[in-house]
Amino acid sequence: MRSLSHVSATLLAISLATPALADSWTPAWMASPQSVWNDTSVFETGLPDSIAGVTIRQPLTLGYAADRLRLVLSNVHGTRPLPVDAVTLARSVGGARAEAPTPVLFGGRPDAVIAPGAKLVSDPAPFPAEAGDRIAATLTYGPATLAQDFHWDARETSYLIDADRPAPEILAEIPARLTLSAVLSDRPARQVVIAMGDSITDGNGAPMDAMARWPDFLARALSGQGIAVVNAGISGGRLLSDGMGRSVLARLGQDALAVPGADTLVLLIGTNDIAWPGTPFAPDEPPMQLDRLQAGFLQVAARVHAQGMRLILGTVPPFKRALPGTPMETTYWSPKKDGLRRALNDWLRKADFHDGFVDFDRVLGAVGDDARLNPAHDSGDHLHPGAEGNRAMAEAVAGPLLDGMGK
Repeated sequence: MRSLSHVSATLLAISLATPALADSWTPAWMASPQSVWNDTSVFETGLPDSIAGVTIRQPLTLGYAADRLRLVLSNVHGTRPLPVDAVTLARSVGGARAEAPTPVLFGGRPDAVIAPGAKLVSDPAPFPAEAGDRIAATLTYGPATLAQDFHWDARETSYLIDADRPAPEILAEIPARLTLSAVLSDRPARQVVIAMGDSITDGNGAPMDAMARWPDFLARALSGQGIAVVNAGISGGRLLSDGMGRSVLARLGQDALAVPGADTLVLLIGTNDIAWPGTPFAPDEPPMQLDRLQAGFLQVAARVHAQGMRLILGTVPPFKRALPGTPMETTYWSPKKDGLRRALNDWLRKADFHDGFVDFDRVLGAVGDDARLNPAHDSGDHLHPGAEGNRAMAEAVAGPLLDGMGK
């Protein structure tokens, strides 16, 4: 039998030989992955015809400060390996221009292959930055790369460029994110807040390249208090069914519960569950029912609370006369659909299964016609808030968010 002193010496030797546990990491930016669709009859993907061998620069704004950064690359919707030949980080100086690049490594190597269905986290890269700083991640793809995983409605222009250099030639502008799904900071946060929802959270209606989505306003307001806010919205998102991305119930684990340090989920969802049936998006789908939506929200709450996180829910804003001049105009809204929206909102207002509540319906509704968006908050399509509407939403979220964490 081994002596106690021998066992202790062995354990000490093992502990000295084992690397220290990794530092905790905080999400400073996020774009939830979607599967690249082949049918572009309704919406173009915005991607180039091919990404084989190309270089794409993706500017973004950090929502949280850092001394070191890690990039998260996604191939979760890919069915084949995704080769990336090189990745760099640089400070963005406007458009496709950037300062001198910092190489990003993966296990000490400059290149990587992302397995089908997987994500890849980079090694830490020294990159001191403050919340609100503009940076650019530049990816050069391998010669056999196929785009299968992206984020469609980025509200930010990316650039296909001739080479990874500070002032490149722009070959094409891309209104989508590709492969890049998150940026992590080495600075700990007091709270990490995930904003999840559909195109209203994703920012459709906010000006391009303006950082004027409601999670953007919230991140700027709270970063100085040690609170990190990231955007997990997907345009066309639904609670119960896949739309232009996977349903909230299907992607909740990946895009919220598994986010490093996640403490709170702010969820605004339901518009497309109610509106899509009977439209060109879902012409044969039966009308949504209140009890199905209720069951979905209760399931979200059960999973969020099982993870030890808080859940803040928002009511569904009005959308009468939505999407004028489009094939959706006559079928997206109806009095019956509006009645279901009101019934869901009334139920959410009285519910006791969440940890906070934001009445987006009343924040955004028009005075005298609460089936419509307030013109001051309307982007113009009567469905998505513009910048001022998003600012009002962020202000409405901040109250219950801070109340629940004791400020």
